[in-house]
Amino acid sequence: LFSPGDPFAGMSLIPAGTFEMGRHVGTGDTDELPLHAVTLDAFYMDIFEVTNEGFAAYLNRSLAEGWVTVTGGVAMQVGGAGQAICDTTGSTAASGIEWSGTAFSARAGREDHPMEYVSWYGSCLYANDRSRQAGLPVCYDETTFACDFSVLGMRLPTEAEWEYAARGGEHAPYFAYPWGDTIDGSQANYLGSGDPFDGTWCCIPESTPVGYYDGGQSPAGVDMANGYGLYDISGNVWEWCHDWYGSTYYSTSPPSNPTGPASGSSRVFRGGSWIEPTSYLRLANRAGVDPANRNATLGLRVLSVRP
Repeated sequence: LFSPGDPFAGMSLIPAGTFEMGRHVGTGDTDELPLHAVTLDAFYMDIFEVTNEGFAAYLNRSLAEGWVTVTGGVAMQVGGAGQAICDTTGSTAASGIEWSGTAFSARAGREDHPMEYVSWYGSCLYANDRSRQAGLPVCYDETTFACDFSVLGMRLPTEAEWEYAARGGEHAPYFAYPWGDTIDGSQANYLGSGDPFDGTWCCIPESTPVGYYDGGQSPAGVDMANGYGLYDISGNVWEWCHDWYGSTYYSTSPPSNPTGPASGSSRVFRGGSWIEPTSYLRLANRAGVDPANRNATLGLRVLSVRP
C-alpha cells in the first residue's frame, strides 16, 4: 500500500493524547506495572503489518544500490554495521522471502502474509528505505543504529506509541484486547484460534494474510480493525518496537514521548503471534529479545511523526 507519491498512504493518523500505560485488567507480569500516564505527539502508523512483498521490494532496491548481499541464504547489510537483515528460503525454508541469485521475491502464496524472520536491525533498515522512498530524512544511523527522533522520517514505534495506537482510543474503560476483555478465534490469529482459511477453526499453525480479519475475508464476517483502523494488533506476528527492554522501566519512564532505556541487551516486541496463547495477545503484555534475533513469529510495522 505504500506509495512514494504519498508517503502516508497505507497509514493511519494517530492523534496526540495522554493515556495510562500498563495493565489495567486481569493478571500478567510485574513488568506491566506500575500504571503511568504518558503523553504522546501525533503520528502516522502502518495500518497493516509489513508484508513479504513489501519487504522484498525494499531488499531489491537496496540490492541495486549495493547495500545488501546474501551469505548462506541470509540477506546481509553491506557497509554500516554489517548486520543480518533477514532469512530467505535459502537459510530457513519457512521464510517468506526467496533469493534467485540475482533478485529477491516473496514466496508464492505468501506475498500478503506478514514479514517474518527479520531482525530488529533489518526492520530499522527497512524503515530508512521507506523514508528515502518518501523523500524524508532517515531516522536510523546505519552503523550505530541510534535513532534521531527529531527528524520527520519512518521508524519503528516506541513501546509507548505502539501501546497507545494499539488501544485504538479505548480508554474508558481500558481493555485487555483492542475490542474488549475477551477474545475468540473470529477476532485474531493465535494458538488454537482456528483455521480461517477453510472455516474449521482448528489450530492453524501459520500466519494469516495481513488484514485478514477485515469482515470481507474472515469467516466470521466481522471487521476487527481497532479504533484507529489498525489490523492484526493482537496476534498474527509480534511487532518490533524501537526501545531497549527494561523490566522496571515503567517506574522511571518520563511522562512525555518516552523512548525507552538508554541501553540494554534486548529490544522490545509487542502484540503476540499465531503460535502464542491468548494471554500473550493482551495489549499490556511486554517482551524483549536480542535485536539480531530472527524467527517465525516476529515482524514489524512502522510509523512517522506527523509533520
